[in-house]
Amino acid sequence: MAGEKRNRAWRGWTRSANFAASVERPLVPPCPTGRPGRLQRHLLSGEFDQLRDFPIFESNFVQVTRLGEVANKVTMGVAASSPALELPDLLLLAGPAKENGHLQLFGLFPLQFVQLFVHDESRWQLKVKFRTGRAFYLQLRAPPESRDREFGQWVRLLYRLRFHSAQGAVPFTQDYSALEDDDEEEDEDLTAGEARRGRGVGGAGGRDSWLGGGGGS
Repeated sequence: MAGEKRNRAWRGWTRSANFAASVERPLVPPCPTGRPGRLQRHLLSGEFDQLRDFPIFESNFVQVTRLGEVANKVTMGVAASSPALELPDLLLLAGPAKENGHLQLFGLFPLQFVQLFVHDESRWQLKVKFRTGRAFYLQLRAPPESRDREFGQWVRLLYRLRFHSAQGAVPFTQDYSALEDDDEEEDEDLTAGEARRGRGVGGAGGRDSWLGGGGGS
């Protein structure tokens, strides 16, 4: 029942966010088989019972440096922790385990502690910046025929998140240098960096895995 309520809320959120140009469709990256994404399937495996009913919008990325060098494979998703929410409030980060290559969840953060930017639209790159000042860059990894559409979904999502933020109604359409902090620290290895500073995934609703306070961005 709880899962059904969350699914209804998620469908309502995708409609209100207007992710489709002409018809209503769920906020899910194109998948020929119609199956859930890798992160959703991982959560459905039973290891994270408190997260398995959260509908997730996810995409596969590669972490890149500012110079475009590839560092890691990353799966990033957003989810709403309550059916009463119009927009997602959680950011999930996952990647292949070094031991066996299987996907593992290594970060669960409230979006209030994270800033998302479009870093380079021509290269399908996003920027993720934590309140601590740590930042990393993700380049979308998707089939060429669906890459623009999938990246466009992220752009519209970022616009909606920015529009509803307390900082003002300025859309996240470009990562202008004027918005950057001079002392920003780039995290060249996400799995060994910001995500590891959490306390692991666990506790009621996974709350104790969230990133704690820290300096302003």
